[in-house]
Amino acid sequence: MAQNDYYTADEIKQRLSISTLVFNGYRPFSEESLGELVRNNITRIELVESPDQYDLSDIRSMRLVDATCRKSGVEVAAYHAYMTVFRDVDSESKRQERVDICRRQIDTLLELGGTFWCCHALAEEVATESYQELARHIEGTAAVIAIENFNRAGVQVADRVKYLDELDLPDVGMILDVAHEMKADGTNPMTVAGEAGAMINLCGRHLRHIHLQGYKDDTGHHPPLIEGDEIQWREIFATLAAIDYPGEFTFEPRGMLANLETLDYIGRAPERLAALG
Repeated sequence: MAQNDYYTADEIKQRLSISTLVFNGYRPFSEESLGELVRNNITRIELVESPDQYDLSDIRSMRLVDATCRKSGVEVAAYHAYMTVFRDVDSESKRQERVDICRRQIDTLLELGGTFWCCHALAEEVATESYQELARHIEGTAAVIAIENFNRAGVQVADRVKYLDELDLPDVGMILDVAHEMKADGTNPMTVAGEAGAMINLCGRHLRHIHLQGYKDDTGHHPPLIEGDEIQWREIFATLAAIDYPGEFTFEPRGMLANLETLDYIGRAPERLAALG
């Protein structure tokens, strides 16, 4: 919770996490890669689904991940279960099997001390029924199910808000990805003064998680505040403070081979963002 109308560097740092997407194309999840985060003052992660390295639904696998994290001084804040979807489900038995995988993923997340189970749900009927069941599964726990927006018909921010209004489930909310929303003219509203805050306000009570990243040359997944970054950072953080946003500040830069100073940018982000206030 922000003390006034903006966040201090310490307040941002306490809630800062980074997606393990940052290692994509650079190195696998390992004690060595986590050590790079810690050396840059980053100690919380959103763990991206990666079945060739670990199984989010298998507690034996995730206890090994947890041991590696703890040894490195890193906490798991969230899972990004982007591969666990319902679009290919064509029978009730398959749907129940998929729901069971989701339940087990949420259970391992909670055992590791995380809160946010992030997903790429579509609004088809089979997903709606499944998320209602998952919402019942997490009742009485700290878990939050968060559904991401994308720049496609039916899954943009307004669509997600409408869908979540209809679901009306207190522990199912949305992820706002600041690089995934485009207007008809191709402009990202999170780069436009006045519109960035309006987009956050549109999410309203449903906003439970946010994916932050720099945006330049019509592409996202850059570190924040790099040269040419168009994101309205001050407006975003001022609006998050104003609505008493309850979630993480999760940065989602892509693989480090694209920019070897990525972790330095993320590590210094709290002080630089607080200075904008």
